Amino acid sequence: MLTKKTNLFRVLNNVYLKRNEPVSLVHFVTNRCNARCSFCFIDFDDPETFKSELSVQEIEKLVKSLGKSLLNVNLTGGEPFARKDLAEIVKLYIKYTTVQSIYITTNASLPDRVEKLARDINLFSPKTEMTFQISIDDYPDEHDRVRKIDNLFNSCLDTYNRLKKISKNITPVINVTVNHENCKNIKNFYNFLVKDCKIESIKCTIVRDEGVFKTPNEKKEEIFNAYSWLSNKITEDCEKGVIKNYNLKSLQGKLHNKKDKISYSLTKKMYLKPKYISPCHASGLFGIISAKGIVYPCEILENKMVGNLRDNDMNFMKVWNSEKNKEIKKFIKDTNCNCSYECALTYNILGNWRYQPSLLKAAFTNY
Repeated sequence: MLTKKTNLFRVLNNVYLKRNEPVSLVHFVTNRCNARCSFCFIDFDDPETFKSELSVQEIEKLVKSLGKSLLNVNLTGGEPFARKDLAEIVKLYIKYTTVQSIYITTNASLPDRVEKLARDINLFSPKTEMTFQISIDDYPDEHDRVRKIDNLFNSCLDTYNRLKKISKNITPVINVTVNHENCKNIKNFYNFLVKDCKIESIKCTIVRDEGVFKTPNEKKEEIFNAYSWLSNKITEDCEKGVIKNYNLKSLQGKLHNKKDKISYSLTKKMYLKPKYISPCHASGLFGIISAKGIVYPCEILENKMVGNLRDNDMNFMKVWNSEKNKEIKKFIKDTNCNCSYECALTYNILGNWRYQPSLLKAAFTNY
């Protein structure tokens, strides 16, 4: 349900016709991180990686210029909780934009900071939906080894259980990235999360070539098979009520659940042999803001910079409506640009008419 901050007609007009304002953004608030995951795309060996992240004052100017169709923002990193001022950034998005939900992706190594922010924001704006995506990819010892933080797995469980107790609008979700490190054990690991750790909300993504990370070629099929099994299992267990990623009695929950199904299906069709299936709306409905204020259409098109916010007085819509971005949108359309990047797929599903009948059918399904 949209709050009064947003005009439904304006949003629908933008999503299905104009597509000139972002509906969702991924904002990398920092590149700093206390983990060193083997499949991370950030180049931690480059000292320039950690310099010049946007200040709170710059982010305030940014969020005031984000248009009137923004529904979701994903604050990520690095590790977003490496910023002690993260709560201030969240409040700026709530205060100055039409955002309806906020996602924060975290390694959950700092449970006290995560809980404090969640409680603080819940008091500041009780109706704002907040989802905390907590990364857990393997059994405790392996998870800690791969991410190189002692006792990290236990910190993840602690964070998850703390967040569950705060509010119905605060949702912790365990996100499993299927990769070359965990693909052999994915079935047993999933059962361990559900049965031993009592996790009720689980999603999955598939590792992708990005930044400095390249997937070992000999592992791709094994990764694909593991992801296929896990995404199917999550879908099946959602329908059985074993996993409760959404409230399947609500319209919004039904639509989100169906969107996940479509996204899983598209990812499986495109991972091993990339191919065009439907139009991508990156640079239209979806975009990326880097820690240094560089705007990109998505994480994959790293060579297609839309613009530098600092060069444009932090005016996002000036950059978004620039001739450069029009050229990038034309490139995406003309080349049938495609990938298995789940964040972009979400808004491709939302903005494409071909998926609307199945979403509409899901709205009237009884679980």
